[in-house]
Amino acid sequence: MQKKQRPAAPPARRKRVRQTTTAHDDKRLEIIERCAQLFDAGGYHRATMQLLADEVGLGKPTLYHYFASKTDILYAIHQIQIAGLIDGINSVRRRGLSPEQQLYHAARDILEQIAQHPGYIRAFFEHYQELEGAKRADIRERRIEYFRRVCDIIKEGIASGTFCKVDVEMAAYGFLGTCSWAFQWYRTVADKQSAQTVADALCRNFLLGLERRD
Repeated sequence: MQKKQRPAAPPARRKRVRQTTTAHDDKRLEIIERCAQLFDAGGYHRATMQLLADEVGLGKPTLYHYFASKTDILYAIHQIQIAGLIDGINSVRRRGLSPEQQLYHAARDILEQIAQHPGYIRAFFEHYQELEGAKRADIRERRIEYFRRVCDIIKEGIASGTFCKVDVEMAAYGFLGTCSWAFQWYRTVADKQSAQTVADALCRNFLLGLERRD
């Protein structure tokens, strides 16, 4: 007597991947920018998905089509911000600029972001702790990557004899702290000095401490 063969298992369903279009991506970016402005003006914690939907002129269900939660919008802001900073620092390193010039450009990138996208900056510095799980781990790794890039510039300056011997990580923290803290006060001088002027002044003062003196 032959054994009955079990029926073959149905093929596993492939998870559907939502196809995006240029219009969809443009709308996502518009939502991110408007929400960043709202976070800057009224605070991240006060913003609800309904308030965000009203801000961008969408129904709440439509907003959920683009972002599953407020945290997803915050995560997107962090992704854009850190990607821009890393791309900027990688670009100047590829151009073979001196360590001093590389730090000047890094400072200008930060100050220009503060001037042009204050909502992104506030979310990036004040609401990183709101990210959780894989989102927070991803942004943390990207932040570490950027920090290492700054450390590499300082190491290069020390190796070339341009900078004096210093604790590289402490110097990197000092540089980034000097530039980043400007988001707390830049608006008070924005009508008098450009972001580039302020960045140059901050960087010049910082580099005076790094210059090698024989």
